[in-house]
Amino acid sequence: MNTERSDEFIKSWEKQVNPLKSASFTLERTFRTSPEKLFPLLCPTTEYDWIPGWGCELLHSKSGYAEYNAVFRTTFLGPEEIWVCTRYEPNKAVEYARMSDGMAGKLDISFTDNLDGTVTGRWVVSASALVEAKNQAVAQWEAGRRQFEGFLDLLEHYVNSGEIRS
Repeated sequence: MNTERSDEFIKSWEKQVNPLKSASFTLERTFRTSPEKLFPLLCPTTEYDWIPGWGCELLHSKSGYAEYNAVFRTTFLGPEEIWVCTRYEPNKAVEYARMSDGMAGKLDISFTDNLDGTVTGRWVVSASALVEAKNQAVAQWEAGRRQFEGFLDLLEHYVNSGEIRS
């Protein structure tokens, strides 16, 4: 197989200084529940049950819930974002690609059943500027960790009480 053209492209690309920023953070949390009870809550429809003020518009879904290739739109975090479910393995993992004006991101969520009545979730949240004007937003991405920890607090409250925190 001849890879000269792609190799040349990569050499040229590596010499460029990319002015666009990207960032990510990872959070883990252990919940006193099973993957079968926690996993369905990570869906744009069921988030109405545990996130105060949540709102979204389902654009594509056969079931009305999260599923592979489901698409929804939200302005919950500020600018309009389009989310696409790019991986869906019930009770194990779900991933969403996110696009907004000038930014792209991804939310990767996976679960480990600890086999002791608890499940540990791992959230990897990433963002990339697509235009230089969004570099500052990406540079402040670490501050989003605190906001995301707040969402995990809401989720934990719901798992423990069955009620949305008001």
